[in-house]
Amino acid sequence: MNSKLLKVLLVSIVFIFMLIPVSIDSADASSVNTKKSRVTYILKDSAGKKYTVYVIPTSEKKAKASYDSNDGWSFVWAGANPGDTLYKGDYKLYLKKSGSKSVVYTGIQLKDYTYNASRKMIYSIPSKYKGQPDLLIVAETESSNYEYGMIHYVYKGKLKIAKSGFDYTLRPQNIGKNSFRITGYNNANGKWYTRDYKLNLSSGKLTETQLLVKRYNDMNKFIKSWRKDWK
Repeated sequence: MNSKLLKVLLVSIVFIFMLIPVSIDSADASSVNTKKSRVTYILKDSAGKKYTVYVIPTSEKKAKASYDSNDGWSFVWAGANPGDTLYKGDYKLYLKKSGSKSVVYTGIQLKDYTYNASRKMIYSIPSKYKGQPDLLIVAETESSNYEYGMIHYVYKGKLKIAKSGFDYTLRPQNIGKNSFRITGYNNANGKWYTRDYKLNLSSGKLTETQLLVKRYNDMNKFIKSWRKDWK
């Protein structure tokens, strides 16, 4: 085989290998069964365009939270009450633009994630302000008082994850364009810590803009007065 022919052959082989990941991703996206989606939400971007987000399991187990469970993930604890419906597995997030026939894999995965369906641990925060996208929050229980919510939103046609999330007792409220308020209860001192944040859509940075620390004589009254912006 002459050197020129060998060079052409090697270039062809490299080109084929470069195409393989793209072909696999395209086939995966086009053949995905959206009916298997564990959680599905319609999100608007900052321009008001609608997208559907699918959270689809690649492996999954289902259980009811119980004191009799032999599995740690389905045992009753701060993150699950007796009888709560739980799912545990690996999930991929897909995105479909309104009016489009194609479902695109976002590259975002949830590994070994426990989803408490009874507590709706994946939820949305619909926008109340022009120029602000809807948020998709993927939450996990941290303690008896706190959840941690990873922030997702559609930006320039793609599903983006913010660089940090919300840490709270009561779920976030809309308080302005790309501005949100959370509150957390410290049972060691009986105080509520209310924080305001601003989300930069392009960088994904979440910046604290205000902190209020207060003790409430009637905690239940404060909890009931907290506006429920999530769905």
